[in-house]
Amino acid sequence: MDNQRNLIKGRDCIGANLSGANLKGGNLRGVLFIAADLQNADMRMTDLIGADLRDTDLRGANLEGSIFLTQAQVNSANGDKNTKLPTGLLAPEHWIDK
Repeated sequence: MDNQRNLIKGRDCIGANLSGANLKGGNLRGVLFIAADLQNADMRMTDLIGADLRDTDLRGANLEGSIFLTQAQVNSANGDKNTKLPTGLLAPEHWIDK
C-alpha cells in the first residue's frame, strides 16, 4: 500500500475505491477525489492543498496532521464520528448522524 500515495499524486481519482489506503505523508495537492471511497484511509500528514473532496467518503479516515486542509473541503466531504481531523477543523453537522 505504500506505493498508493505515489500512484495518486497528480491523478484524477474521481470515484476511485481507495478504502483503507495508506496515503500517510503523501503529496495529494490538487488531486480530484470527487465521490471517491477513502473509508478508513490513513491520510495522516498529507498535503491536501487544492484537493477536491466533494462527496468523498472519509468515514473512519485519519487526517490528523494533514496540512492545507480547509473547513470548506471537510464540509464538502462525508464522514462520521470515527473520522479524525487535524486540530482546528470541526466535523460538519451532516456527519453527526452517521
